[in-house]
Amino acid sequence: TIVDASESMQFGEPTKLFYAKQLAASLGFVGLCRADRVQIQTLGEASPSSAVWRGRSELGKMLDYLTHVSGGENISLSEGIKRFCLRRRGRGIVVLITDLLDKAGYETALRMLAARDLDTYLIHVMAPEELDPELTGDLNLVDCEDGDTTDISISRAVLNRYQKTVASYCEQA
Repeated sequence: TIVDASESMQFGEPTKLFYAKQLAASLGFVGLCRADRVQIQTLGEASPSSAVWRGRSELGKMLDYLTHVSGGENISLSEGIKRFCLRRRGRGIVVLITDLLDKAGYETALRMLAARDLDTYLIHVMAPEELDPELTGDLNLVDCEDGDTTDISISRAVLNRYQKTVASYCEQA
């Protein structure tokens, strides 16, 4: 399992990273109960891969690892997946848990995983605040990952168009 722990995953209450870690723990538990090899890592250079766990007795170690996963390292999705592919050999199942927020897009990252002949599954995590934002008026939005700013005027019509765009994006991903 690969958990996106970028700054954008710190958004929401509770955060998207909180849910991503819960999902990783749940999937890991299923794997441990089946005596499969389970490994969890976060995207980025500073976040080392976890140990490889096998068997129910390793559940505590896996949960301890996830407890210490924190967000904040900003790396593009494609660069993080590239580093993952360079470090990992062999075949298997990969579950990528991410918010897919990357200005360069997510397609390149998914193609890299597919090229490695990995059974790839994607879990797209979004905060309720992203699906139905409670923003109105003139705002200066700041990208938490690279600091880019955008001035925007938000009206009901803009929010409706945003929600249609998000729904289309989620269907596409």
